[in-house]
Amino acid sequence: MIIVSEDQSHAFDMTFEINRLRGLANDLEQILNGKKPDETELSNAPLIEGWTFVLRPVGCLTGKVTGHPGITQGDQGVTTEVFAFAPADGYVRTLSRYYRLGSPEGVPPDNAP
Repeated sequence: MIIVSEDQSHAFDMTFEINRLRGLANDLEQILNGKKPDETELSNAPLIEGWTFVLRPVGCLTGKVTGHPGITQGDQGVTTEVFAFAPADGYVRTLSRYYRLGSPEGVPPDNAP
C-alpha cells in the first residue's frame, strides 16, 4: 500500500507498484489470450517446493458505504486491497476503485446532529 503524502515522498514506491501491477496485468492478458509462459520464462522463475495454498491478510477498509454499485446504501462493506491511502486528500484507491473518505471510526460525520 502506498500512503500518499503532500510532499510526494511516495513517488518512488508508486513507480515500483505501477510497474509491478502493469507486469501482472500484461501476464494475465497473455494467459487470457492462450499464451502460457514458455520453457525459458519458467526456467528463469524461482522454484517453490513443498508448496501449499494459503491466504494472507491484506490492507483494506471497512465501513458504511454509499454510492457503491454492489453494496446496499448505508450497509457495512469491505473494500478490496488498498493500494493508495490519502486521508489528507480525502480518498483511497483500492484494487477496484476510488473511494471518498468520510469520517474515520469513532469520529462523528461532519453532517451529524
